[in-house]
Amino acid sequence: MATGNLIATRAVLAIDPKGREFTLTIGIGQPYAISADEWACAVCAHGLYDRLADQHGIDSWQSLQLAYQLIARLVEHFVQSGGRLLWLEDGKPISLSELIPHLNHAA
Repeated sequence: MATGNLIATRAVLAIDPKGREFTLTIGIGQPYAISADEWACAVCAHGLYDRLADQHGIDSWQSLQLAYQLIARLVEHFVQSGGRLLWLEDGKPISLSELIPHLNHAA
């Protein structure tokens, strides 16, 4: 996916369980029609994965939701496996609920 196609991105500092620091950039592209009943949405998690498959759904809404859910699962797995996330600006820790808010999290 070309970086220019992204409609939303966020970059954070990530530290893997072995102590390797890297910039993690998560992003979602603009949904695009493949056919009358199939849409796709590009997704990226640069730093963790070089390339992720576009997420396909029956309409633009579903493909966008699937892209968001994929990022959420990948970042959650990274943290559950011992990875840490920090804000680039000040190095303060980021909770998963700050980075990937879910409807069931308390405000």
